[in-house]
Amino acid sequence: MRRFRRLGIAFATAAAILPAALPGTAARATPPPPEPTTPQAGHHRAPLDYDENECEGATADEGDVFDPPRTGPTTSPAPHHRGRGLPAKWPRNMPGTKEAVRMLDELKVRTFSSRGYQRKHFGASCWVRHGVDQCTTRQVLLKLQSVVPATLDGRCKVIGGRWHSEYDNRDMADPAHVDVDHIVPLRNAWGSGASHWTDRKRREFANDLTGSPQLITVSTWANRRKGDKGPDQWMPAAGGECSYSRAWIGVKDYYGLSVTSAEKAKLAQVLAGCRD
Repeated sequence: MRRFRRLGIAFATAAAILPAALPGTAARATPPPPEPTTPQAGHHRAPLDYDENECEGATADEGDVFDPPRTGPTTSPAPHHRGRGLPAKWPRNMPGTKEAVRMLDELKVRTFSSRGYQRKHFGASCWVRHGVDQCTTRQVLLKLQSVVPATLDGRCKVIGGRWHSEYDNRDMADPAHVDVDHIVPLRNAWGSGASHWTDRKRREFANDLTGSPQLITVSTWANRRKGDKGPDQWMPAAGGECSYSRAWIGVKDYYGLSVTSAEKAKLAQVLAGCRD
C-alpha cells in the first residue's frame, strides 16, 4: 500500500511540475488516437505489439545494432562524439550511491520471466498525451531534456534542440537521432512484477515523467544496442555506469519490482566503485 500511495503522490506532484515546465500543459494524460493497423512492409509483428525500440523513429530488429548513417551526398552527417561537451541530463529523483546500495539490498530477488509480455499491455499506443496541448510523453521529454530551448513546429512537434546521450557520450542536434528510453525496459518490468499490475499502472509506468528516474533521452544507436537488456547484459559507455545503475535501482525500488541474482550482483559490483 505504501508504494501505491507513493505512486499516487508522484502523479499528483506532476500536476504542479509539468505546467510550470510547459505552459498550458496539465498532468492528466489521455491516450492518443489509435495507431494505424496496417503493418509496415517487412514488419511481421501484430499491430500494437511494440518492442522496446518500435516507439521511436527508425526501427531495428531485436538484437541488431543500428549503425549510424554514413556521411555522403544523400545522407546528413551523423552526430559526433564530443565527450562532455553538453551538461549531463540524467532523470530527476535518482538516489545517491549509498541510498542505492540500501535500496538494492532491500529489493526482492526472483526468477525473471517475460512470458505473456506484449508492448500493448503498457498502453495501446506508444505514448500518452498530456494537457490541453496534447503533447506526447516523447515530445514533453524532448523539450525538458534539451539543454537549449527546443525549436517547435506548432505547440508539440520538436524539430530542433541540443541533447547529450549519457549512454554513449554523444551530442545530438536532430531529434530524429534521439530516442526516449525506458531505463527499466517494459519487458523487464513485466517479468519483474508488472504483469500483476493494472493496465492503468502499467500505462503510468511507461509514461513516468516525474515519479521515478524512468525516462531519459539518448541516442538512437545506444538505445538499439541496449534493447530490452538488463544491467547484467548491458551497461552504458565508460562513465555512465554509476548513474545508470542508480537510476535502474531507483525505478525498481519506486515500483516494487524484483531483480534477478545476476542483475543484483552486477549492480552491486558497479556501485562498489561509485561515488556521488
